[in-house]
Amino acid sequence: MKPTKDQFLAAILKIERFSPAPRVLSKAMGLLRNPNSDLDDIVALIRTDAALTADIIRGSNSAFYGAGERVASLDRALQKIGFRESIRLLNHAVAHLAAGRHLGSYGIAAEDFWAESLFHGLLLEELATHTGAVSPDDAHTAGLLRYIGRLAINQSIDDLGGGLFWNDNEPVEQWELDNVGVTQAQAGAILLRHWQFPDVTVQAVEWQHRPAEAPQPNWLAGALDFSAALLPPGSESAHLGYALAAAEELVAAHPFMEANRLEPAMVHKMIEVARAGVATVSQSLHK
Repeated sequence: MKPTKDQFLAAILKIERFSPAPRVLSKAMGLLRNPNSDLDDIVALIRTDAALTADIIRGSNSAFYGAGERVASLDRALQKIGFRESIRLLNHAVAHLAAGRHLGSYGIAAEDFWAESLFHGLLLEELATHTGAVSPDDAHTAGLLRYIGRLAINQSIDDLGGGLFWNDNEPVEQWELDNVGVTQAQAGAILLRHWQFPDVTVQAVEWQHRPAEAPQPNWLAGALDFSAALLPPGSESAHLGYALAAAEELVAAHPFMEANRLEPAMVHKMIEVARAGVATVSQSLHK
């Protein structure tokens, strides 16, 4: 007998047992908004997760942050790169820990899941920087974690016996509703709310495919919908360029363009920056 929706919802919340990293990120974003916060506060937070600590130290020693002293401790790593850049590296480390898993039920390899998540984070950051609509840090986080619900659904299927696989001939949202009872967007919002992310981030993830139906205007939801039009779910990292090139023809017709007074050439440049960033971050931090 197939598990019920309630059983899936209970299993989804158990995803936190893998790592406290997303909750750490939620608290760190709060520290970023507090002018009285300092590096010691970030160090204390990150030290609660050994895997996250190792990723931060490794990242601070990468070519991405330039040559110089190689550090072996978390506090020295954060001193080396500074407070704000520490938050950015923390974003990437958390997303890498979350997205670095094969999604068997979706047929998505870990490297593709990671590249896709990273692209959305970098593109949303570019869009926020250009428009000034929201904090680029908040946009970056929303993009990186937009598909955290997929991870939750995939793991809940495994925990409850497995045997469910998405056929990409069927709309993925319909497959999720038919088999689990919730979409990945809904599952992601459940997790982000549980981890105490800001309401604006939770609602952005929840309404990422239907921003016009959100209970209140949410620029991040519209930006997520726009970036999803550029990069279809499950795009292979090796074919990232081809997927983006094919989708760019649809850019001008998307309502997000007019609402934010964006020109196709401008968006094309942002896409190239985000695409280059995927390669740079992946190669420098996690290879």
